[in-house]
Amino acid sequence: MIVLNFKAYKEASGKKALKLAKIAEEISKKYKIDIFVAPQFLDIPLLVKNVNIPIIAQHVDDVEEGRFTGSISFNSLKEHGVYGSLINHSEKKVPIEKIERIIKISKKYGIKIFALASDLKEAENIARLSPYSLSYEPPELIATGNAVSKYKAELLKEFVELVERINPKIVKLCGAGITDEEDVKAALDFGTQGVLIASAFVFANNKRKFLEKIAKVFIS
Repeated sequence: MIVLNFKAYKEASGKKALKLAKIAEEISKKYKIDIFVAPQFLDIPLLVKNVNIPIIAQHVDDVEEGRFTGSISFNSLKEHGVYGSLINHSEKKVPIEKIERIIKISKKYGIKIFALASDLKEAENIARLSPYSLSYEPPELIATGNAVSKYKAELLKEFVELVERINPKIVKLCGAGITDEEDVKAALDFGTQGVLIASAFVFANNKRKFLEKIAKVFIS
């Protein structure tokens, strides 16, 4: 599984977001692997309408619908055909009580929650809430090119074992600093089922070639 986070990069906005998503769709079909795209919120309808891979939000609030000005509601995600949502990225932290409510509401709406944890204690607390997916992503490694699967290898191993003990059904991912196919291979060797990638894809000189190399790791 590959999750591509477009963050708020101008290079991954509007028509550029669609172009990137089309590349992801092409690689997903060619190699028969799951690739999820998390675009900026206003780009969600454009991508849902024009690509045939799952689109996930970068955030959702603990509200269904109603008088919640400025909130991203589950009803809105459902109406727009969104598959799931990231939650608790280190750039958009959420209190554990709110995460619990979000996961509870998500099950009612059939929206998959891709939760993230910055450390093992947070990972343990979130795993007990049973999100669809949980990713270990140390914030100090984000966008550094220093992959968690290499520079925090022992902690990644502990993360995988921890989540497996609590709930083996949770899809285990990792992110932060994932730059090339060797980083991905190392992550999979530790027992994760996929990776989150952002800047390495968005700013790659040849985005198709980059994603293709990553995809090949999953079928080798």
